[in-house]
Amino acid sequence: MPPSTPFATPGIWLKANLHAHTTASDGDSPPATRVQQYRDAGYDVLAITDHHTVVPIAELDRPGMVLLQSLEAHPACPGGPIYHLVCLNVPVGFACGEGESAQSLIDRARAAGGEVILAHPYWCGRTIEQIQALDHLLAIEVYNSTCRRIGKGDSSVVWDYLLATGTTLPAVAVDDVHHDDDLYGGWTMIRAREATSEAVLEALRAGAFYASCGPEITDFGYANGAFFLRCSPVAEISFIGRGAQGRSFFASHHGEPLQEALWTASANLPYIRAMVTDFAGRRAWTQPLRPTA
Repeated sequence: MPPSTPFATPGIWLKANLHAHTTASDGDSPPATRVQQYRDAGYDVLAITDHHTVVPIAELDRPGMVLLQSLEAHPACPGGPIYHLVCLNVPVGFACGEGESAQSLIDRARAAGGEVILAHPYWCGRTIEQIQALDHLLAIEVYNSTCRRIGKGDSSVVWDYLLATGTTLPAVAVDDVHHDDDLYGGWTMIRAREATSEAVLEALRAGAFYASCGPEITDFGYANGAFFLRCSPVAEISFIGRGAQGRSFFASHHGEPLQEALWTASANLPYIRAMVTDFAGRRAWTQPLRPTA
């Protein structure tokens, strides 16, 4: 669990989509077009994660964009549906070997300088035991824009069950874009020292990021016996912990939005994560934070 939050970390904020498909697999736009779409929309970072194939980023025009050479792989899951693993920053030719285990794939990706995210656990029907069987995951997708098509875009409850067992993983939000109407639904805000792939990976490994599909979070932490959060105008701010631990704050009946909340809480809580919801129902999620006295 990160000892501090990204809001207290020096650096710059970079808007990222870490899960995207192109015509190199089952997407509807070629890689160069996908890069242009996200660049034009103000994104700073894009991972092209086609199924079973790594698109060489050296062939793409990318001024103003950090590209992560990546893929989505599908190793078997004993007793369940195949895993969907987003492998970031892997070399051209990297792939899941026939019969290779998910753990072997994760280990090889990390040995090659990459990291692995567990994709859309709610959409997959993934059990907590199936997630806990994997070591050294970078993060879990708490929101996947494409999966909202069947009402399973938000994996918050899966994440909470995982955190409650003591297995701590950060969370990202992604588009998982296949078609143009999947664009710009979920993103990850990364606090990096600079706009380079090396700095982005460094920040991801440090947990210096938060997930959003709309609201902006400007501060979150624990000090003087209380959790605090500041954000763009929203309808609800929730501090969420294990079981019944937590507290929610709501906008006034007169429609005056919230932009901050303060909750006095014990430093003995295992963790608290925060979630904000705007008036359109869009959310943003911090990483879990262990309070310190």
